[in-house]
Amino acid sequence: MEEHLYKTLDFFMLRTPVLPMEEFGKCFLTNVGETEGIRQVAINRLTELSRNPFIREALAASSPTLLESLVHISDQDNPRKQEQVIKSFMRYITRMATRPTPFGLLSGVTYGQFGEQSQLILQEPDMYRKRARPDMEWLMKAVEMVTSSKEVVRQLRVQRNTLIYRQGNRAKVPYTTRCGSIVGGEDQSVSVRATQVFDCVMEASSTLIPYQELVNHLHKTFERADIETIDRYVWQLFEQEFLISELIPPTTTTEPLDHIRSVLKLVTGIDELKENFNNIADNINKYNRLPIGQGEDSLEHLRRKMGKMFSAKSSLQIDLSLEDRGVVLPQCIRKDVECVAELLTKLSSRENRPLDEFCMEFLEKYGPYREVPLLELLDEDTGMGAPAGYKHPLSNRTRLQNMSPSQSRSHQEKLLFQWFVSCIHEGKHEVVLTDAMIDEMLKGQKSGKWLAAPSMELFFQLVAPDQQAVDRGEYTLLLAPNQGSDGAGKTFGRFLDLFDEPFTDMFSSIQSEEQRLQPEKLLAEISYLPSSGRSANVVLTKQTRPYEIAIGTNHTLPKEQQIHVSDLAVGVRNDHFYLKSISRNREVIARAGHMLNAELTPNIHRFLLEVSEDGYRHWSSMEWGFATHAPFTPRLRYKHVILNPATWRMTWDAATSPSKNMIDLENSVYKFQKEWNLPRYVYMIELDNRILLDMNHPLHVEQVCRDLQSKGKVTLIEHIGEVGETPVSRNSGRLAAEFVFPFIRKQAVATNHFEEEVAATLDRRHEDTSRLSSEATCTYLPGGPWFYAKLYGMNSRQDEFIGGYWDEFVRKHQEDGNILQGYFIRYADPDKHIRVRFKLPEFQEGNLFLPVFHQWTEMLLNEGMISRVVIDTYEPEVERYGGKKLMMWAERMFSCDSEVTAKLVRLIRFNQASLQKDVIAILSVINLLYQFGYYEESAFQFLNRQFDLKDYLKDFRRERKFFLQWMGSDQEMTASTASSRESIENIFYARKEAVEQYNYILHEQEREGGATNTREDIIYSVIHMHLNRLIGIDRDRERKIMIMARHAMNSLVQYRGNR
Repeated sequence: MEEHLYKTLDFFMLRTPVLPMEEFGKCFLTNVGETEGIRQVAINRLTELSRNPFIREALAASSPTLLESLVHISDQDNPRKQEQVIKSFMRYITRMATRPTPFGLLSGVTYGQFGEQSQLILQEPDMYRKRARPDMEWLMKAVEMVTSSKEVVRQLRVQRNTLIYRQGNRAKVPYTTRCGSIVGGEDQSVSVRATQVFDCVMEASSTLIPYQELVNHLHKTFERADIETIDRYVWQLFEQEFLISELIPPTTTTEPLDHIRSVLKLVTGIDELKENFNNIADNINKYNRLPIGQGEDSLEHLRRKMGKMFSAKSSLQIDLSLEDRGVVLPQCIRKDVECVAELLTKLSSRENRPLDEFCMEFLEKYGPYREVPLLELLDEDTGMGAPAGYKHPLSNRTRLQNMSPSQSRSHQEKLLFQWFVSCIHEGKHEVVLTDAMIDEMLKGQKSGKWLAAPSMELFFQLVAPDQQAVDRGEYTLLLAPNQGSDGAGKTFGRFLDLFDEPFTDMFSSIQSEEQRLQPEKLLAEISYLPSSGRSANVVLTKQTRPYEIAIGTNHTLPKEQQIHVSDLAVGVRNDHFYLKSISRNREVIARAGHMLNAELTPNIHRFLLEVSEDGYRHWSSMEWGFATHAPFTPRLRYKHVILNPATWRMTWDAATSPSKNMIDLENSVYKFQKEWNLPRYVYMIELDNRILLDMNHPLHVEQVCRDLQSKGKVTLIEHIGEVGETPVSRNSGRLAAEFVFPFIRKQAVATNHFEEEVAATLDRRHEDTSRLSSEATCTYLPGGPWFYAKLYGMNSRQDEFIGGYWDEFVRKHQEDGNILQGYFIRYADPDKHIRVRFKLPEFQEGNLFLPVFHQWTEMLLNEGMISRVVIDTYEPEVERYGGKKLMMWAERMFSCDSEVTAKLVRLIRFNQASLQKDVIAILSVINLLYQFGYYEESAFQFLNRQFDLKDYLKDFRRERKFFLQWMGSDQEMTASTASSRESIENIFYARKEAVEQYNYILHEQEREGGATNTREDIIYSVIHMHLNRLIGIDRDRERKIMIMARHAMNSLVQYRGNR
């Protein structure tokens, strides 16, 4: 494959469980007699392990209830309880020996770097370092209790919530946290009347202000109100989270307890509470210093003490650092994973269809040049609400399109299915992808330029007998079941405080590299406090971005680096959303440096992240498509990287099965194992959870049966290599391991770089012209000066309507005085239709016109031209065409252009011109530029700035002579061409005065600084809408017309220069 799209950063994460894999073998021996004997040996070993201090403390950290239950592990007098304990403890031991995913003290993390030779021998567990801190659920209970006391809050500083926005005469906060105590499904929004007093509170609390000082300020401003009333009003605003206190910890800090202790330091009246917080902090620090295996009692004592203070499901959150800084992987691994990152990106057909549909509806409602305040947009009353599928709160929108796979995905799935069938037919367990097969899969991808995401992460397991084999290139890489993330550094986020200072310096390269790819944009970390306290454990991280967006909490960065949600607007460029800071007039990229699933977060948070990723192609896993319904799918491999392990799917329907007896179920499992060649060692997986099983061991077969009984299905994937075939080890044995590789897109990818530079240029051009929707909107309801309707049902007859019905109707009713002007555009929502807009005389404003319109559309219906009509509200694209003062002249120009288009369509339909429609379109584009005052050289420069391309040169060379003749060279044209030229030029002339008048007013507005868009964008918009009327909705065709126009002007300029 060609040079890779991505480069791996100089570091990676290594994750391993705390027990060696040999423990799995010791625990589940199978060569010790019959079934009952095998079971008993395992139970004896589990009983022995239940007394191991190391394991007991790990259990105390992760599952205190199971630790308490271990007394029943050998309780033969209570077999049911014993079986439950054995089952649960067996899973924990298996996890501690085979699953690398970090969780409490069951597994830990460290980082490594690339070098010439591998170093994968780790330190022993007595060197590991624990990091316990208060669980955020417990901590937010503390905040809730403290801030329920007005006497305490009087001594704190408060500030206005950055989520506040206006909705008519009310102020609204769309998302509240209630200190992490929100129950799923509850409405998280609040609103109050936006009075003069409210505005005064908001102005005074724009930055942190002492609560009592705020009350006194209001009393001084509104002297007639008594202090008690004012205090009560401010307290209500505080309780409803219009005001938030400085006590709420930001999530861009890794020590939230220290934040709370610092804020409460000078608060009086709560000395006992402060002392308790200090004792908890001291006890946590003492516990963290204890080696694993010596902390069970300390942990229990700490939990009891914290439980007496505040009741929470969990009081502590614990992670583990392996403390080994010498881990090294060879450069060959780096090259292999870069190759996979490119492969998964190039083959990706991942789409965010709800967001794409939301974008289409946004364009329909607001137009392509309006920037709408984010909070207004997501409000269902003032804007559009959230995209379909958003859950917090639940969106009322429904999908416009079905869920069928994209064309590229369907193409890939068909090929994969063919290879799947061949593999099964040949009795193999593996499909090996070749470069030729990948090229075949790529043929289904959409044509045109695309932009790879700036960064990503992938998770791999490394299979090799030892590290020397890795250095020799004798290894297999396996993509982990949870294969990665959409942003470099996300997996590291919650563990950053476990690593040392040199790593922090390396980690900062993510920000600098992403900034290099997007130099014009403001990269901001979202500091987000979830409404469920426990979820906040996942989002705690260090602040590494230059800007910060806080949702429901405080900032860690100073004011000049804060971006408020209420300061963000949403716009669309090139059919994709972008975010913009209103105050800074710069585009914003929101980032989340953690792994919390965005679908579980509030709509605001999710939308910020999805909009920031819109327009990029993200990697996606290689899936078998509809073959995944089969009981077996083979391993999918590319070179020595396994993209998908062999997978088996077992099902059990209790309703139709002849017996519910466990023995019968076990026999069914054994039968499946034999029929489908299920290997001995497999992982049972569910989502990203997995547990290693030995299918020769009765306890593990029983586990499969239990899951089949309770869930009706089980998915098993092969274990690659021998058990223990891992190059990562320590003196006490081999370690299961997983590597997390962060990737940054390379700059030297020409197509991607071009697209991003265009975006940056657009940002700069808009710097002085952007306008928010609320600043320049006009709305015309039915019955007013504008009449707007959508005519559906003429999919294949649009040209017939435009050339045969439109112009006649407009001309007649202009003469009769029923309308002043009218224009049309072609549209799809997704049904194709034509939108017609008529400006009416003041004296009638719809009263007289409606019967006329009814008569006309009834005739169109009877003639089969249309199927239905929708009358709607007209919202002109004021910002797009320069502002309110320009809009009336723009509408006059649209009316004249609609007349020109109708005549051109009629000319073409009745073969009155010897030219093809696209040629006429090219000539019309050039003519429009002339009418805007761009002639020859300046017209070429205008087009060349956007279309400096060599595309379609072959097509143009065939027509070069014709275009030079038409545009005034000395070469003579044929009689038919001359006749066509006269007819077409006369048609073009019908819009000349309107274009020139609009251009004159545009110059005036530019001089006065009143234009809401750049001249270049305005003219391109006028051209785009003209081509919409003439050729319809076809971006590729439109692009070709513009490039051909550029080539024509270039040839004319060269011709003049050579004379």
